[in-house]
Amino acid sequence: RRFQQPDAAAQVTAEGLARLAPEDVRPHYVKAFQQSSIEAMLNYYKRNYPREPYTAATPEELAATPRVKCRVLQFHGLKDTALLPAGLNDEWQWLDADLTLVTIPNAGHWSHWEAAELVTRNLVDWLQR
Repeated sequence: RRFQQPDAAAQVTAEGLARLAPEDVRPHYVKAFQQSSIEAMLNYYKRNYPREPYTAATPEELAATPRVKCRVLQFHGLKDTALLPAGLNDEWQWLDADLTLVTIPNAGHWSHWEAAELVTRNLVDWLQR
């Protein structure tokens, strides 16, 4: 829920986000997060993680949501307990380009670690298109 607060990005650091990464790769995560928009990353949680009263977005909220202009590759571990499979519903309505969604039945929130070979194979294939 903390990621959904209006000031969440100001409360989150690259180091804090990277603390969950395995220690041997943590410096790489810190560097990557420092080069990323934390606000943009948290927007995913703001939009897709359900909150009471668990209703659909209003037409005004939908109209105010910026559209994604580039093609998207998304991996989702179906055993994720933070981002539930229902959060995938209608994601494509925010996109002006194609979406490639790879669901991984035996992975959780950290699918890029839990199914590294599958993720890498799909990522390389997608980038070569």
